[in-house]
Amino acid sequence: MTKTKTQKLPDTATVLQDTFISIVADASGSMSHLHATVITGLNDFIAEQAKSPANSKVSIVQFPASADDAAGIRSILKLTDVKKARPITPEDYIINGCTPLYDAIGLVIDKADTRIAKRVAAGKTPESQVIVIFTDGGENASRRYSQKDIFNLIDERKAQGWVFVFLGANQDSFETGGGLSFEKGNTMNFEASKEGMAYALSTASHSLRLLSVLPPMERLAVRNSIFTLGNNDADEA
Repeated sequence: MTKTKTQKLPDTATVLQDTFISIVADASGSMSHLHATVITGLNDFIAEQAKSPANSKVSIVQFPASADDAAGIRSILKLTDVKKARPITPEDYIINGCTPLYDAIGLVIDKADTRIAKRVAAGKTPESQVIVIFTDGGENASRRYSQKDIFNLIDERKAQGWVFVFLGANQDSFETGGGLSFEKGNTMNFEASKEGMAYALSTASHSLRLLSVLPPMERLAVRNSIFTLGNNDADEA
């Protein structure tokens, strides 16, 4: 597992820090009725981030990767500037398999760690790290990472200023997220319906766009309570 170096924030508080957003999408069988909603929601998410004056890049993966790789992840959208991202299509987001939640989170953190290490080695400016996970079910298929592993990984990276967002349906998302070190202020319950899924993604997107335009020190102050930005309600009935 790649070790990441702590990122130092820019010295000038008026400088908007670039953001790297990793989206981790549940593509297990129970998400089939939300297939079109997720695609629309992801495209709307990217379009909203593109409106921000801050520079953001996005990467989207789904879990599981396939029925044959039940504990892996598959790229839906490779790392790209949000202002240049291509539209997500029905062929990108493929429903199959179970819910290897822990493995998906662990693998995405590892990918982000590798990117950070390469940027540090190249002397590039640090980015703000954001990871957004949405799922409509509980963990049931991970092989590489345990709950304790993910709790420790997230806890370490929160201390470095990373932002973790958990959107969950068909569960107590605050209990599930808390058990993985997600902050309550970055956690949302949503109804596993077209309206609920759309609301969750749009609310997360709006909150992160507001976060992106804050100076670094202000961003740090609210990084664990992003759903308070814009007076968003983190509970969807």
